[in-house]
Order: sequence, then C-alpha cells, then structure tokens
Amino acid sequence: MIYLCYDTALNEEYTLVQLLKRYPRYLSLFSGTDDESIWDAAPYLFEAEDDFYALRKDGLVQLNHCLVFETSETIEEVCRFLQYYIYQQPDNGNAYFRVWDARVLLKHLPLWSPAGRKTFFEFFHCFYTESSDPFCLTRWQPDKVYNAVSLQVLRSLVLKPLDGEEIQAGLPVADPVHTPLGNDPAAGERTPEKRRRFFID
Repeated sequence: MIYLCYDTALNEEYTLVQLLKRYPRYLSLFSGTDDESIWDAAPYLFEAEDDFYALRKDGLVQLNHCLVFETSETIEEVCRFLQYYIYQQPDNGNAYFRVWDARVLLKHLPLWSPAGRKTFFEFFHCFYTESSDPFCLTRWQPDKVYNAVSLQVLRSLVLKPLDGEEIQAGLPVADPVHTPLGNDPAAGERTPEKRRRFFID
C-alpha cells in the first residue's frame, strides 16, 4: 500500500479538506491519544494510490515536505508504528518528534542505531520524498546494512494518474544515483513552529 503522510500544521486546512474529500481511508496520527481532538494541526495518513501531487493544479493546495510510505501493513498498523516515534519524551519537555516531516526524518534517520534503522525498514519497504525533478520522486530504501540510500524514480511509476490525467511517457530520468542519506542537503532544514511544540533536535 501507498500512504501519504500529510502535515496540516505546515500545509494548512484547505488542502486537508481536499484530501479528506478524495481519500475516504485516512487516520490522524494523533488517533487514540490525548491529542486526538486536535484536527487542524494534526498529521494525517491517507491511503492514496493515485497522484495526489496533481492536486496542485488548484493553486491553493499545498503538499510541502510530505512523505509517501510503501508497506504491506494496514493504515492502523502504520499509525501505531509512527506513534512510537512521535511520542518520545525528550529532555526538553513534553513535545512531539515530527517523524511525519520529510526534513526531520531525513535528518535524524542516519543518527539512529543500526537496529533502529533495521526496524524502520523492515516495516516500510521504502519511503518517498519530492524530487527537484517535478516528474520524479526520490525513493529512499535500505542498503545491506540498513543505511538509507536514494534513487530517482518516475512519479508515474509510484502513483497512478488522477482521473482524467494523462500518463507522462518517455520522460527522461536521471541515471540512478544512490546517495547516502547523511549527505542529503535538505536534511538540516527546519519547519517553523505553529501552535504546538514539536521536537526536532
């Protein structure tokens, strides 16, 4: 299954409403927790096999720094698995670890223990982030020792076209370049804080 992990605090409520209308299978990552009543700043999981990035034709739609997870697990299991990371208790008080933000995950994943990375990649076959090429996604997958390496793939090979969209064919794709995650230049970027406290470092 393909799951979109969407950050409402970053991308705002208008896009959330569009996603809720289109994808009936979804869960807040705060589901079943004391934060369950927070909907307007919560991260969400959507079962989304088609190309939700095409929704940006509506100029008000924002899908910045989203993650796309690929796994055979159910949406409920994915939610529980990610909550394990979200509800860490760092020394700076009761805060969230923003595992749902691509920049945060890319920054911290190389710092995890080999056993921690193995656990993550045994649950998720891989995950995707946006690429600088608008027709591609960056696929992050484990090497033999569970370090994350990247590969550029056509977006149309991961996400089906939306209804009425034509499949992009014959588009050039850069030679596959496997890049160790620790060298990712975007990994150190931070998300501005909005309404809630989120643990990043």
